[in-house]
Amino acid sequence: MTLVAAWVQRNATLRQLVIAADSRITGGESWEACPKVIPLPRPGTVIAMSGDAVEAYAFLIQAINTCYLHDGNLSGRSDIGYLAKKLRDVYVDIRRHVRDLPSGVKKPSIPKLDIVLCGWSWRRLRFEGYSYKFDVNGTLRMSRIGQFDDQRAYGVYFFGDANDEAGKRLKAVLRQRGLPVPKKGDPKAIQVQVAQDAYLDWEPLEVLLEVINDRDQPSVGGVPQIACVYQRGESECFVWRDSAGNDHFGGRPVQPQERFDRRIAQLVDGNVQLSFSDRLVTLDHHASSDSAARSFSSE
Repeated sequence: MTLVAAWVQRNATLRQLVIAADSRITGGESWEACPKVIPLPRPGTVIAMSGDAVEAYAFLIQAINTCYLHDGNLSGRSDIGYLAKKLRDVYVDIRRHVRDLPSGVKKPSIPKLDIVLCGWSWRRLRFEGYSYKFDVNGTLRMSRIGQFDDQRAYGVYFFGDANDEAGKRLKAVLRQRGLPVPKKGDPKAIQVQVAQDAYLDWEPLEVLLEVINDRDQPSVGGVPQIACVYQRGESECFVWRDSAGNDHFGGRPVQPQERFDRRIAQLVDGNVQLSFSDRLVTLDHHASSDSAARSFSSE
């Protein structure tokens, strides 16, 4: 299981969509370094998983292949709404090919699955998200996520088995910081209008970190993994640097000898700080070239 948060940030006149998740997968044993937030080959598109790992990873891999199959998806020419419907149809068909069931079982069990597709819609000029879940009858349902819509106060979407706990903690953070909360049935109230134009900064990530460190939430753990989708139609995944200075990407530790070009996200004095990589491949290449040049000149 897991906890994933997706929300819209605003920076001056621009907006960006942030998706963050923990890195733990459980099922008899716990894996602490599993990627759950994956950028798709389609520009400006990210997919995130929760639920049964086998089913979820099968969905993610089929999503990647679906983008490669059609040039419209690969280039971004096809809008994200088209891709969302195609992924639903693809996975419904894939489930028809499940074989070798246990003796006496006539159809596969209904998996616990919660997948979210997020990205920029050039057709509607907005961020969109689509959720995929199986209902009690085993039908895969796709629904659009309304939390990313304009005028949605503090538009954040939590999913995973700790989503209720995350929602409670976020409300506590808003109260603690004195942020206005809209009240239903009172659309003309000043604080309602202020709240409807409010965007979250990194509060959902703070909540995610709290839940990760909460021993009463054993299905959520590891380190956070973060991706952003921008209005220009690009996506970006970050390296997470923990308080001890260790780097992680997609949940797994970056090895000491590894170089990377991705930007770094880290928590500094309670604030999220973004910086360029200090372990660049290009810098390593130049250093090797300089070393070779010095060796050549000394001979």
